[in-house]
Amino acid sequence: MSWRLCKLFSPRGWTLQLALDVYTTLFIAMAMSFHDADAGFERRYSGARSMATGGTLCAFGEDPWSFYYNPAHAAEMSCLDVFYIPSTLGVQEIKSTGIAYRDNLFGVDVGGAAQTFGFDLYRENVFTVNLSVPVYDFLFIGGNVNANHLFIEDYGSDMSISVDAGAKMFLSDNFSIGISSTNLNSATETLSRDRLPQTFTGGIAFQSEDLTVGLEYFKEIGFPSSVKIAAEYSPVKFVTVRAGSASGTNTFNTGLAVKFWSLELEYGAAFHQVLGITQSIGVSFDFSHDDKSEFERIKDYRAGVSNR
Repeated sequence: MSWRLCKLFSPRGWTLQLALDVYTTLFIAMAMSFHDADAGFERRYSGARSMATGGTLCAFGEDPWSFYYNPAHAAEMSCLDVFYIPSTLGVQEIKSTGIAYRDNLFGVDVGGAAQTFGFDLYRENVFTVNLSVPVYDFLFIGGNVNANHLFIEDYGSDMSISVDAGAKMFLSDNFSIGISSTNLNSATETLSRDRLPQTFTGGIAFQSEDLTVGLEYFKEIGFPSSVKIAAEYSPVKFVTVRAGSASGTNTFNTGLAVKFWSLELEYGAAFHQVLGITQSIGVSFDFSHDDKSEFERIKDYRAGVSNR
């Protein structure tokens, strides 16, 4: 099965120039699909890592929640992750939580997640299925299908299906670029047909065994664009310090991850100059038990794809 998928998506005749042409085409297609957005379901932090890095995870990041920022993956893993945000910008009633699982089956990276945001009178629930496949050992593409459920007390509920897409390309072992777009099908909700947010992200990242730096451009239709930057540093293999920020948000993000064999504990915080602190905690469990770093997983996965 994996051999057939590889033959389908990874023809031996592919060259770096051809991959760049495909990448450029995807970039233009995503950018041209945008329309104005008015509904809820704004882009929020999914996972403690995303809060710690300010959501700068389009060009790097391989964990169960990475699909939210780029549906394309470049590492093989079997991992479960849970996060919890006890309050949002100091409002104790507004909470967020989610659970996600990621695995690799027959050469295809698959994932699923459920997350909820809000309180008793207003609640958003999102259920996601993610698929990602290697096109070649340096190019990966993926997509999400999201079921978005909205509940408003005394007004009822509504549901819509939205589609996301993304691609990730490696220029070398250390440098990668990523693009992603959300709500490509212009899904809407409520009787007034309010359109769910449509976003576009493009970024570049440097990644090594102990240091990762990412730089991204982010645009949500109807809002000003922003530039995001984030860094992760591991002074020792089982500890990772994270930080990030985005222009125009007046927010600085930071966090910490500590790994105990297959169990990882994560903490993220967003410090807003006026609205205060939002914090997130997360727990993940790696079922592969191989104790590899993310950088090692990516190199091994790309080598495996190349040898198929």
